[in-house]
Amino acid sequence: MRINGVEHIGIAVTNVDECIKTLERIFGLEVSDRQTIEASNVEIAFLPCGATKIELVTPTSESSPIAGFLNKRGNGIHHICLDVENIEAWLEALEQRGVRLIDKKPRMGAHGRKVAFIDPKSTCGFLIELSERIS
Repeated sequence: MRINGVEHIGIAVTNVDECIKTLERIFGLEVSDRQTIEASNVEIAFLPCGATKIELVTPTSESSPIAGFLNKRGNGIHHICLDVENIEAWLEALEQRGVRLIDKKPRMGAHGRKVAFIDPKSTCGFLIELSERIS
């Protein structure tokens, strides 16, 4: 089991188009991918930034967890995603250590990656996503 690095930093936003324009204007970043994840009721846009990416996440419905986040906190960092090897082994090991998991089994995320989230109650209050590239 290994962590390869930070895959992306997820930022919840109310207006993804406005934020894309801002990041393009200020830093010259460009969108590499944009898609809707219907199972999570979100639209996402990735902007590569060196060895990692910025992921802008906006809700597509009020039932999205991102909508609740934005209603409470406004735009801001939502999660940090770690690129891992063998996500299933990570989840098993974390559960054995008493870590609370939102996802006990990985699900499909953007770019055909397996993803799972760790409950913020086990990580000092911040949300961590684990992500594994499928070969």
